[in-house]
Amino acid sequence: MAKVCVGMVVSLDGFISDRNGELGKLYASFKPNAEIKAMMEQTAAVIMGSNTFAMSKDPDAYADNYEFQVPLFVLTHHPPAKHPKENDNLTITFVTNGVESAVRQAKAAAKDKNVVVLGADVSQQLLKAGLVDELQIAFAPLLLGSGIRLFAHLENLEIQLEKLRVIETAEQVEIWYKVLK
Repeated sequence: MAKVCVGMVVSLDGFISDRNGELGKLYASFKPNAEIKAMMEQTAAVIMGSNTFAMSKDPDAYADNYEFQVPLFVLTHHPPAKHPKENDNLTITFVTNGVESAVRQAKAAAKDKNVVVLGADVSQQLLKAGLVDELQIAFAPLLLGSGIRLFAHLENLEIQLEKLRVIETAEQVEIWYKVLK
């Protein structure tokens, strides 16, 4: 059965982008390794929010060169008037009826493989709804001071985690946690 995995690179102070919404500084130290590549091969669907989707200036570019060539499920209140380009592997579904629906659809598409969740707001919504199975957090070696926090807006919520594994690269540490339910 498909697992729902929040996967993000964060600064040591918990930001997924800088104060200008840029990610470049966080990914400068990211070096894919065998375990990351294996995780990507086990990914068969992606859930993201409209802000994350809009980070691409050209939505048609997803079909041409996005790292995950799998079905994308974009949570939004306002789907675009023109549907973006798709290909044989990458389809785009705009989900307007909530996170539970997005997870249901993504799991159906993923079958026995994993669903990766990208974006702070969507990750927070899924954590609040108890729909996350794993967290895969890579820590970039920098402090940003401000920006978008991955774990903001989780007040009055305590989530227990179990460490599954730790991956160290030359510059980053990535920790994989199971979300205990």
